[in-house]
Amino acid sequence: MRKILTLLFVLVALAGQAKEKTIVWEELAVGYSPNPQFMITKVEFSKEKTTLYAVYQNPPDGWFRISKESYLQSDGKTYAIVGSDSIALDEECYTNEDTWTREFVLYFKPLPLDTKEFDFLEGTTLNDFKVFNIHEESYTMPVTPVPDEYKADYAEEDVLAEMKYSDEPATIHFKAMNYRKGMNTEVQVQYVDLKNPAAPVDVKVRLDDNGEATLHLPICFPQPVYPSLFNIPWASTCGLYLAPGKEVTVLIDMLHDDSEANSKFVGFKGYFAKFDKEWYALRVEVEEEQEKEKDKFPKWKEIHDVSTLMDAFDTELAYNVDILKRFSCSKTLMDYMVSLWHIPPVFLKNFVPDSLLSSKEFTDYILQHFTKDLYSPTATFSYGFVRGSKYYVMLDARGINADLARYCYYLPQVLDGKDVPKPLIEDKNLSDLYDKYVEEYKRSVASNKEKVTGNEHIHYLDMKEVAPDKVLSTILDRYKGKTVLIDIWATWCGPCRVAIDQMKPMKQELEGKDIVYIYMTSSTSEFDTWKELIPDIHGEHYYLTEEQLNHILQQYGEQAYPTYAIYNRKGERTYLTTGFPGVEAMKKELEKATK
Repeated sequence: MRKILTLLFVLVALAGQAKEKTIVWEELAVGYSPNPQFMITKVEFSKEKTTLYAVYQNPPDGWFRISKESYLQSDGKTYAIVGSDSIALDEECYTNEDTWTREFVLYFKPLPLDTKEFDFLEGTTLNDFKVFNIHEESYTMPVTPVPDEYKADYAEEDVLAEMKYSDEPATIHFKAMNYRKGMNTEVQVQYVDLKNPAAPVDVKVRLDDNGEATLHLPICFPQPVYPSLFNIPWASTCGLYLAPGKEVTVLIDMLHDDSEANSKFVGFKGYFAKFDKEWYALRVEVEEEQEKEKDKFPKWKEIHDVSTLMDAFDTELAYNVDILKRFSCSKTLMDYMVSLWHIPPVFLKNFVPDSLLSSKEFTDYILQHFTKDLYSPTATFSYGFVRGSKYYVMLDARGINADLARYCYYLPQVLDGKDVPKPLIEDKNLSDLYDKYVEEYKRSVASNKEKVTGNEHIHYLDMKEVAPDKVLSTILDRYKGKTVLIDIWATWCGPCRVAIDQMKPMKQELEGKDIVYIYMTSSTSEFDTWKELIPDIHGEHYYLTEEQLNHILQQYGEQAYPTYAIYNRKGERTYLTTGFPGVEAMKKELEKATK
């Protein structure tokens, strides 16, 4: 009898231990999620429930809500939500004002303890929170084989396409494996549009319920384009070489393990498929080697004379070519990669004194060594080509490449309000396009001015009215004898708009102190969006050209949004900062300036 009782006690103890057993996933990976603000940080499994520890990141004025209809799914089964901590289900929740985060816990009916991967869904509509294929970081997800037709182990084209104008669009087809209802995946593709070559276009397309989509791009010339699929925690990007009238199909694996970036674009077929497959992978490998050997590369900020600058370019180019030769690739791909390094290096303006960059000795060096694209029939038309066009126009060259360079150099200046004469463009197609877009710009300016006429607090300036170096003084002169807060913002800048909202109570508190609030933005903000937002922002509003606003930022020694400047009644600047310092700090500085 005693033995039986002992056995019963043991069985009860074991049962209790089994009941209390908890499996914890501390380090997580995610197959795909379209919601970067919402993240699951830890998972606990027990026989009673499955617990998800989550965090939501967003500015405090943006609320979120977790539906009481949320559920987990695994192996075709669903597991309903049963409770929460730190938030109430189906109610508006807000993030912490200081940290911009909100941590909370969600409880669900128990998943099997041997679960390897599962999904979290509020629902399957576009705005629902969803996280697919949650699993332990140490777990290797099963790999779906890439169909042979997408392996691109063949080359349909041996050489890059010639630079010839065509209005026939290029076509990209996207096809996703492992696509699940509710993913609502959006693919973004960046390319250069001749409507404004200085501003690369980001066009988006959403995959349909079958995980497919098609884009037709008006690229006009052969060029590289860059599809991106944004995900938690990485963004997957690839590169495609496209030409007008050509088609390529890109295969995406939605649940490919995203333990590292650029993992979801897994196959290509069609135009230049083999090139596309090898190019971006090679580029990543080369960049990794460059990072390992970065100590051998020039320190641009330490260069203070022209001869050292030119030697640095020669050294870096030699290092890059040497690194490239370590990898096996076709001659076409090798030539293409090297050509990218021979585009004029205008990025240096952020590191090297302008006096060196604009010197005749350096300019001559660039024209001799970094303008090869201008004479190549298979030149790479890209954003790099556009940025390098400032050097290309210095050469007395003829032909389609030279026409395109002049087009890319002068048209953006017109679109930014400069009164420049039409350059020599011998190609009739490009010449007609130039005239068309200039005329569209003029009509747009006239229309925008008409839209803001009649409101004394809304000001629309262009280069014909005020020169860039006179804009700031012209604006400040209008408010002599008053305390002025200048807020440089953009409609697309989230922190800018959050700060504007947070300062509204402060402006009410300081009412009667003769403070003028001046809000400046530029043509990088879409005009109609700007016009819709400003009625709710009390103050004086200036819509400037990009060059005008950049000149003001340069005067302040800043290049970021938002930037704030405060002036006292004497017109003296008393405060300058980039990034919102907080309401109390801003209020303190304004009160100091009013004294």
